[in-house]
Amino acid sequence: MKGIKVGIITPYFYPHFGGVSTHVYQKYRILKNQGIDVKIISPDFGECELISTQDHIKLGKPIKIVYNGSLSHITLAFGAKEILRKEKFDIVHLHEPYHPFCIPFVSDDTGYRYLSTFHVFKEEVEKMILIISDTILKSIKSRIRNFIAVSNSASQMLQKTLGIAKEKIRIIPNGIDYKIFSEAKPLEIFNDDEFKILYVGRLEPRKGVKHLIRAFRTVKKIIPRSRLIIVGDGFKTYYMSFLTDEIEKDVLFLGKVGYEELPRIYKSSDVCVFPSTRGESFGIVLLEAMAAGKPVIAGNAEGYVETLQNGRYGIIVNPQDEDALARAIVEMYYREDLRKELSEKGKEYAQQFDWQKIIGKIIDLYESTLTS
Repeated sequence: MKGIKVGIITPYFYPHFGGVSTHVYQKYRILKNQGIDVKIISPDFGECELISTQDHIKLGKPIKIVYNGSLSHITLAFGAKEILRKEKFDIVHLHEPYHPFCIPFVSDDTGYRYLSTFHVFKEEVEKMILIISDTILKSIKSRIRNFIAVSNSASQMLQKTLGIAKEKIRIIPNGIDYKIFSEAKPLEIFNDDEFKILYVGRLEPRKGVKHLIRAFRTVKKIIPRSRLIIVGDGFKTYYMSFLTDEIEKDVLFLGKVGYEELPRIYKSSDVCVFPSTRGESFGIVLLEAMAAGKPVIAGNAEGYVETLQNGRYGIIVNPQDEDALARAIVEMYYREDLRKELSEKGKEYAQQFDWQKIIGKIIDLYESTLTS
C-alpha cells in the first residue's frame, strides 16, 4: 500500500469532540505510520495540534444547528472539486457521505475511487434525506464503490433507510488505541476515597446527561462520598440547571479534554456511565472505558446494546428511568465482585477493537478497491 495517496473527507474533526473525530484521527495516524500518504479534509473547527497542517485541509466554518435532540453542524465545502483535482488521490474515503459537507466531493463524476463509512443513526440520515434531493442521493450512491458500516445496527439502517443492498455493505467496527487506555496512569487530583462516576461525550439531549444528573441526586444520598465527573462540551448551562444545592459541589464539568489526558481520566474513575437514550450506532466511549479496565453502565440505545452484546460486557438500563439508573450505579458501588468481573471481561473484550487489528480490514478494502 505504500506509494498511494488517500484523502479522508469528514464533516467532523478535532477540536470538535466526538466519535467520528476520534475514528478519523486514529485511522490517519496509523496509515501514516505505515508509510501511506494521507490528508484529512474537514470543516474548520479550529486548530488541531495532533496532525501536520500540511495534512489537514480546512474548508468553511461550521454552523451549529439543533435537530431531534442532537447538536449538528452544517458546512458547505466550496472549492471541493479544485482540491480533488489538485491532490490527485488514489482513494477518497468519505465519512458520512450524505452529509452536506461531503456531497460536493462526490456529486460529480470525477473518476475517483470512493469508499464510505457510515457512523450515523437513523434520525441523522433522515435529516440528510430531507435536505438533499432523491436525484443527488442516487447519484452519490452510484459512485461509491464500497460501503462500510460501523455495526450491524448501522448496516440495517443503511439497508432500510437508503436502500443499500446488504451484500454491498462491509461491517468494520470503530477502533480504539487499546494500549494508551489500558496502560494509562490515574490522575492524582482526584480523591481516592470518593466513588467517582464518569461520563464522556457531548452535552446534548439524546445523550441522556440530565437523567444521569438527576439519578446522581439519589446516588449522593446513599453514597455520600461520591462524585460525578462530566467530560465533553455542548449545552453546559442547560445541564447545570439540574444541579441542586446537595450535589452542586460534587458534580465536576471538565469540558473538552485533550486526547492524551482522556485515558488518565478514565483510569481515575470507578464506574463509567453513558446514558444515551437513542441515536447510537456504536460505542467508542464504552470500549475506551473497558480498555481502561472500568465497568460500564450504558443506556439502551441500539448501538450500545450491540457493543455490550446485550449486557454481557456491561449493565444496560433505560436511562429515562432515573431510579433504575441510580440503582445500577449504587449496585456497582456495593458489589465489588461485579465491578471486578465486568472490568476483567471488558478489558479482554476491548482488545479485539484495537486499531492495529481494525486497520488491516480497512487496508484490505483499499487494496480491493484499487484493483476493482
